[in-house]
Amino acid sequence: MLKRLYSVWLIAQRDWLEATSTKMFWLGALLMPVITLILAVFGMFAASLVGTSVTVGSYYVVDHSNGLGLQIRNEILRTDIVNFLTVVANREPISEDEEILIDTHEAIQTTALPDLVSTFMEYLEHPQPDPTSITGDTLAGRFSIWWENNKDLIVELAPTVSFATYQEILTPNLTEQELISRLKAEKILGYFIIPEGFVNSNENAKFVTENILKQDLANWYERFATRVIQNKKFAESDISRETALWLLQRASFQTSKAVEPSRDSRTSTGSSPSDAGDSTKEVTVWETVGEFAPAVYQYILWFLVFIGATILMTNTVEEKSTKLVEVLLSDLDSVQLMDGKLIGSALTLLTVVGLWIFLISLPILVAASIGVPFLPQVAEFIQSGALNSMFNPLFVVNFVIFFVLGFAFYGYSLSALGSVCSNIREAQMMATPINLVAIVPLILMVPIALDKSGTLPTIMSYIPPFTPFVMMNIVAEVAWTNYLLILVWMTACTLGVRWLAKKIYTKGILLENKPAGIKGLVRLVGGTS
Repeated sequence: MLKRLYSVWLIAQRDWLEATSTKMFWLGALLMPVITLILAVFGMFAASLVGTSVTVGSYYVVDHSNGLGLQIRNEILRTDIVNFLTVVANREPISEDEEILIDTHEAIQTTALPDLVSTFMEYLEHPQPDPTSITGDTLAGRFSIWWENNKDLIVELAPTVSFATYQEILTPNLTEQELISRLKAEKILGYFIIPEGFVNSNENAKFVTENILKQDLANWYERFATRVIQNKKFAESDISRETALWLLQRASFQTSKAVEPSRDSRTSTGSSPSDAGDSTKEVTVWETVGEFAPAVYQYILWFLVFIGATILMTNTVEEKSTKLVEVLLSDLDSVQLMDGKLIGSALTLLTVVGLWIFLISLPILVAASIGVPFLPQVAEFIQSGALNSMFNPLFVVNFVIFFVLGFAFYGYSLSALGSVCSNIREAQMMATPINLVAIVPLILMVPIALDKSGTLPTIMSYIPPFTPFVMMNIVAEVAWTNYLLILVWMTACTLGVRWLAKKIYTKGILLENKPAGIKGLVRLVGGTS
């Protein structure tokens, strides 16, 4: 018995040393966390660009209503002036040449911003007054002249103004065919059609564009149109906008979790729940992230099991095709070879995982001991308990158990398939059904994480191909009796797979030709070739 175990260990050691003795192995293992981090950061950066990117250009408005387009244009202008004056209020003029900005800055200190905006709007709103009638005697008149002649400086000082991105073309009425021609020639981003009864119905309201995937202009214009229509409705119903917004205010609840009350609150009597100030605790973002730690474990387990099992199958095919397996079988039997190669692959994966844990935990430990005062986010992450949730001993022990069972289950399966194939292509084709089945828990990873005690994860936890991965996600919700039952069941199924794999591997590893489909594999299990 000891001799057999020693032979298995020699094969495992050989495979482990062969895999870990190359520079490419260590380079790949070291770079994988770095590449993953870079890809994650790049993905978030790309997502932010997609979410915030806009197309700069012009648009046209076809207004069939009673001046709604004009009112929307003035609402946009009002917002631009508010944004610009807010910038002016928070900065000092950069040169003495900005006399109008100096005067405007002083006016903001003495006049309420809404009143100042209304004064400026009298000169700037559409339709604009005759320029010759505007005098420089008042601040509003001077500001309106300066506003019309310094668009570039305004954009430089306040990049959030609308005309930094979109500009409405104020031209005489054009036919829709002329607008389409301009659209096709890419002279405008699109045009809006405001129907006659737009206040009461959105019917026939359109935004016409060539790029239907870019909706930023439509969404931007809709916000101002909505504001104008709401103000008209509020005015017709004699309800102020502030009152209407108060009436429409949504109820909201801060998500909190119950905590053990302090000794003082437990000894006090007659206190209401609201008096127990320490009976609840606000849930932070990091704590929510920590709740998804089991799903992260599930993904890592799935990744390791299938990478390792696929490599194991590939090595089996390669050694068979190069006749190396015949040399190995001259000193030991096929079962020892199968077990040894599986253990060797498992040790290789654990080496990689250990290196990753070291590379990830080292910066966290350094930040916890040194960098916390300088990194508030790290301090918040550690103090929130999310770190403890992620490295919960229950999760770690459960990961080790089901890594062993899961890798053995799929490793033996793919080893057996690899033993009857003469090239990698044949092995990949035969392994496709197994891969399709195993990807199911990965697809359902998030739904399972959101309903860990539901019917779906409970049923899947008893189905052997799914058990290792599902149990990583729901372990905290499973009673110990059920956990032990599942563990015994998965162990029995893994031993059963090993028995079947041994039957196939023993015959198939020396076969020259692949068995004919499922019937061929059944004959191998039955002891016939």
